[in-house]
Amino acid sequence: MRKGFTTGTAAAAAARAHARFIIHQLNGDDVDVMLPDGGRLSVPVVCRSHGAMVIKDAGDDPDVTHGAAIWARVALREDDTAIHIVGGEGVGVVTRPGLQIPVGQAAINPVPRAMIEANVRAEIGAARGAVVTLWVPDGKRLAARTFNARLGIEGGISIIGTTGIVEPMSVQALVDTIRCEIDVQLAEGHPITLVPGKIGEKYLQALHPGTSAVLVSNAFAEALAYLRRRQVEKLTLAGHPGKLAKLAMGCYNTHSNASPQAQGFVAAMLELTGTFNTVEEICQRYPASFAPVAQRIAERVQRDFGFARVEVLLFDMAGILLASYPTANSGDL
Repeated sequence: MRKGFTTGTAAAAAARAHARFIIHQLNGDDVDVMLPDGGRLSVPVVCRSHGAMVIKDAGDDPDVTHGAAIWARVALREDDTAIHIVGGEGVGVVTRPGLQIPVGQAAINPVPRAMIEANVRAEIGAARGAVVTLWVPDGKRLAARTFNARLGIEGGISIIGTTGIVEPMSVQALVDTIRCEIDVQLAEGHPITLVPGKIGEKYLQALHPGTSAVLVSNAFAEALAYLRRRQVEKLTLAGHPGKLAKLAMGCYNTHSNASPQAQGFVAAMLELTGTFNTVEEICQRYPASFAPVAQRIAERVQRDFGFARVEVLLFDMAGILLASYPTANSGDL
């Protein structure tokens, strides 16, 4: 299946193209964008004096923002060497805590911000600064088809992406890939570790260098069932409790369209009062409280699928280990 690129990559490409235009008077049909892993991607772009535009291409992924026009305008500053990134029309604003962006700021996530800054800096040099304004003319309408309103992001879409690339998430193709990965891991004698995505894998490998993991996205039901078919008795689950707590709820398709958000369940389990926008907000406010969540996840997965032992590692969005189960003094499950 064809890969695409994220809204973060689209924004970085548009910003770099406009910076190139105002600095070098170059107006090509595409621009090379630096990705977070150091790679580069050529992205089609339309550049005008007032800004540059990239059409978001999600490849074969069923992405709400596929085909959206992502615009960026770069205004140079000689009195300030910093690069300031702000949102305009159609870019959401964070209104509730618990997300990666503080309340009141545009919903432009940290990795896209770093991408935009690096790509603009490559064009304007170190001696001057700039204000980069992003806007998405159809963003407000598109946001109504996302969970942004429930997360407290108002007025538009979010600019997101951790790798810059969109991996197609065809369910059957994903399941086939997961099974292949499991087969390879077993053939090479590796213990099985499942992670929802690359962020969980990154933090897991920082904690246990050299660990091999199987990326399952939201397809935990298929991955866990296949492990039992292969007579696997022990496994590890690693990732953010916002995703993995859904397993303790009995929701093994963890996609937001197929399962509820977990912050209410987690708060009730930890006997917390008040309301929480996200599980990450609970992580930030009560980081030492997650041992019961890890235990409940392990016990539920073990019971539902018949594993002999399930280990759970929970990380927050900054990669801090919140809890692990079983602990050193708890013995085997």
